[in-house]
Amino acid sequence: MKAGLTIGELARELHLNPKTIRYYEQVGLLPKPRRSESGYRLYSRNEMERLQLVKRSKLLGLSLAETKEIVEYAIDGRCGLLQDRLLSLVEAKLGEIDQMIQDLVTFGEDLRRYQRDLSNRLLSGAEEEWRTAFPTLCHCIGEEVDSFSK
Repeated sequence: MKAGLTIGELARELHLNPKTIRYYEQVGLLPKPRRSESGYRLYSRNEMERLQLVKRSKLLGLSLAETKEIVEYAIDGRCGLLQDRLLSLVEAKLGEIDQMIQDLVTFGEDLRRYQRDLSNRLLSGAEEEWRTAFPTLCHCIGEEVDSFSK
């Protein structure tokens, strides 16, 4: 690697948007880079490796705050703490994902039940009775939706 990569070169190398790199600098994930005589940002191999770690953390679903913590451990050479912290973060993410999956399964069941109910109302003509009784209000989204799991 030459004396340093410009932000455009670094962005191309890592498949990132230059705005993303600037944002990471702004929030403290990257230190302020040194500048060329003409004012261009110049990045070293260290910044490239740091950005690769940020990208990997993002793939794990880590927040920016969690990523910043992980990056600090890595830069300080605290690999043991990094691994312990990563394990706890990954376990927490798996718990969140398991809960999301359960919530989606429940929501899918609710929608299927509503689909059957709506289909049965259409086939039986029950909706027409509602329209006759309440001509200005459509009841196709009925009170049964209120019972959806939250």
